[in-house]
Amino acid sequence: MTLKPVPLAPRSPNHCCHGIRSVAHSLLITAVMTVALCSAHVAAQSVVRNVPFSTPNYTYTVQSDIVYGQGEVGGGGSFKALKLDLYLPDIPPPANADNKLPLMVMIHGGGFSGGSKNNGNIRNNAPKYAERGWLVASINYRLIGDNPVPSSRVQAFYDAVGGANAPAQFRAAIASVDDALMAIDFLHARNDIYAPWTTLWGTSAGAITSIITGYCLDDWGITRPPVAMVIDQAGGLFGCNIGNPFDDATGSDPVLMVIHGTNDNTVPFSQATALQNFAITADLPLDFQPVVNGGHVPALGTFTATTGVTLYQRTVDYHYETVFNRLEQGPQAPLPAGCL
Repeated sequence: MTLKPVPLAPRSPNHCCHGIRSVAHSLLITAVMTVALCSAHVAAQSVVRNVPFSTPNYTYTVQSDIVYGQGEVGGGGSFKALKLDLYLPDIPPPANADNKLPLMVMIHGGGFSGGSKNNGNIRNNAPKYAERGWLVASINYRLIGDNPVPSSRVQAFYDAVGGANAPAQFRAAIASVDDALMAIDFLHARNDIYAPWTTLWGTSAGAITSIITGYCLDDWGITRPPVAMVIDQAGGLFGCNIGNPFDDATGSDPVLMVIHGTNDNTVPFSQATALQNFAITADLPLDFQPVVNGGHVPALGTFTATTGVTLYQRTVDYHYETVFNRLEQGPQAPLPAGCL
């Protein structure tokens, strides 16, 4: 970087060397600021973000039953270990850099009364995302049978639905959001995740959890970690919103993908169209994928998206168009140093 000459300051009769000292002082300040800026620039470049590939490119390793937190159960007073499975792509670490991966948090369905991180649709899809370069986490969360007590983090929302007097399914739904937030915090603390590229991927009850976590908490004054995209498969709002859920004044609402069967007899298709209408009104980026004659939670690898690819491939493509902003696939090369 070339330092521009600093004009001499006017000299007063009693300070013959004032201008020279001003030049030297200005040059010194400029040099110090330049070094500081370059140091920050170089430090920022040491982070190598990995954009997933559109086709399988890696092997992967599974780490099971990792405890990510404790959740209060039994109506209060006792706690349950909350666990997740990690699907880790086997990406060689770059030299002298922090290797950062996008995160996908997969949240299972089951009506808040059943299901687990080992659900079939998760086991079918988690490996595919890991093979492309996502670090995938499939989480368990507290269910109705646990008689969960959500933490103070979500107290305002819990109180709004009736607190301890709310129906069991409502209490479990709030607990699932509490647990999702805990899992995201736990995962974002890892040194191999690029937090701004976090996706919540949910089916049925897990999709409801994803939507509430991604869009509704700000209405209750609850902050959440960064989330870039929500993939909603057969979920909906179910009254979690006050007004338009996509009206976060900070502009941090994630982009949304909605996949919903038109013949869903478990979660009505009207839940999907409500999301679509809210998104259009709020100008939220939305990829709307109605599955004509599809039932509850259409298989991603079986049905075709409006773009002509499978629904699964569309979930990958939509990331490139939005979250990854059409960056080249694979590791992003550090920017030229320029300051040395």
